[in-house]
Amino acid sequence: MDNNLETLRRALQDNREVFVSIINQTNEDFETKHNNMVEDLEKVIDEVFKVRVKAEKGEQKIVEDTVRMQKMITDLEAHINTSIITEKSVRKAQDRHLAEEMDGIFKVVKSLQDK
Repeated sequence: MDNNLETLRRALQDNREVFVSIINQTNEDFETKHNNMVEDLEKVIDEVFKVRVKAEKGEQKIVEDTVRMQKMITDLEAHINTSIITEKSVRKAQDRHLAEEMDGIFKVVKSLQDK
């Protein structure tokens, strides 16, 4: 009977060692998988951050381009308005000058007719 108890005790000890070995191996496998998952998540986060930075730079460029375009349009409008005002002034001056010349010619013609 002592022999059977000793055999049982050894069998339990062997089973315990196998069980501990399986648990340790399982824990190592879980740790490896979790470490790999953490590394993959870190890579994903890095890529998401890079995309975010590119998107923000793109948005900033769009805003800068829009502001620059608005300034160019405003400058062009000012230039066009100045050109219109200048053209109106030139035409008025030409009209006045033509009217003065016509008045002078009519005076000459009238004086010739009166003679």
